[in-house]
Amino acid sequence: MSAFRTCRPLLVDATQCTEPGTIATDMGFVNVKRGDWIVRGEDGESYVVDDAFFQRTFRSLQTYPWEQTGETRSYGC
Repeated sequence: MSAFRTCRPLLVDATQCTEPGTIATDMGFVNVKRGDWIVRGEDGESYVVDDAFFQRTFRSLQTYPWEQTGETRSYGC
């Protein structure tokens, strides 16, 4: 098994579910539980992510994506 990391930050749209239900994803229909996150990627794909994984993996963007943040740090790629 190999380990990988992302080379750049990904901007995603995420919404936390307040009610259980079913959503359509690229992989078919997926059941979501209360507290799960629906993550929509850069190309419009949808994923269901449990809250614990979401909290470990994603950080809130403090500004709107179209605003310049002045951030100039390198992400190692």
